[in-house]
Amino acid sequence: MNRFNYIIAIALFSFLLSSCHTTTHTHRKGTFRPDVVELRINVSDLIFLGETEISVSYSTYLGLFSVLHEINGSPYDPTHKNTARVEGINFGINSKLDKAVYKVISEHPTAAYFQVVYQKKNTHRLFLGKEVQKTALVRAYALNTRTLQVAE
Repeated sequence: MNRFNYIIAIALFSFLLSSCHTTTHTHRKGTFRPDVVELRINVSDLIFLGETEISVSYSTYLGLFSVLHEINGSPYDPTHKNTARVEGINFGINSKLDKAVYKVISEHPTAAYFQVVYQKKNTHRLFLGKEVQKTALVRAYALNTRTLQVAE
């Protein structure tokens, strides 16, 4: 019994010593730089430009391999890369919907703010695979420069 307690104490001590710790240091180099910079935007500061539905259909096999079939209703051409990364439209890391974002940008090139209203995923199970149809509705807004005020 004494030896068992000794082993437990050593294991507990080793777990305590191996705990993770993160330290962040911030060093200011300039004296004329403010500590905090804020941009406050209200709903009245935005102009609604419209909404766009984007879609992707693909198949996955064995959970490892995937084949894209359509992007925004047109057949997928792997030689033609229409990918765009936009702040405010975040579907996740390596999401297939990221390949369809170019439609939102082409329909609303002056937009400054995007809002994903919903995402829908339809799955049709197959033997050793599945067919997936993903759709999302994205709203585009522009900044109303007449109502924006600079706070001091």
